[in-house]
Amino acid sequence: MTSADAQAFKRACSCFGLGRYFYEFQGSWVDLDQNQQPKRTPALPAWAIPENWRKGIRPGKNCNGNGVHTNGANGGSNSASKPNGTQASASANSGADDLDNRILALERAVGPTLYRSVLREHGDVEQPKLIRNVSTKRRVLEILESAAPGFDRLSAARKRVDPKTLEILLAKLQAPPLADIADMKTLRNVVFGLEQLADSPPAHTTLA
Repeated sequence: MTSADAQAFKRACSCFGLGRYFYEFQGSWVDLDQNQQPKRTPALPAWAIPENWRKGIRPGKNCNGNGVHTNGANGGSNSASKPNGTQASASANSGADDLDNRILALERAVGPTLYRSVLREHGDVEQPKLIRNVSTKRRVLEILESAAPGFDRLSAARKRVDPKTLEILLAKLQAPPLADIADMKTLRNVVFGLEQLADSPPAHTTLA
């Protein structure tokens, strides 16, 4: 199953209420072994563990420091009145503004090329504030947050290989210059390729 197939399956299931919590997961980078298998099993967030879920731990902003909702789910008072329409609208706008700020802050981490590419592909916009759908904003944020560690690894690996080796790798992968990487697949391929080259033992030179 390809990544596109998996995403389509996830979206279809969520329409029927199945697996909606998958959208709360943040992307993570995992090192692979020589068989392209994860070297370690990624850790689940606290809220994704059934025992913690039963205790009331939830993802998202409406949580206290322990990730637990504070709207009465843990024995809090239910006497607080429900927000009226104006309050709900203000709260929604505040949440959207927060998402916009978090998206904007990631432009420097991932570079302008991939940043603009993600905004165009998923929001058909140039600026996050122009995305009307909050779910789309969250999706854009999720992709950019998952890309940021990749660029950190790219920068670290780049320092460990010489320019000629990098040039050969990019040609082999048919990848653009590093500053022009515009999608996650290319980023992953270049990062894994560079790290593999950086970790390989240097070739021995035989004198004639």
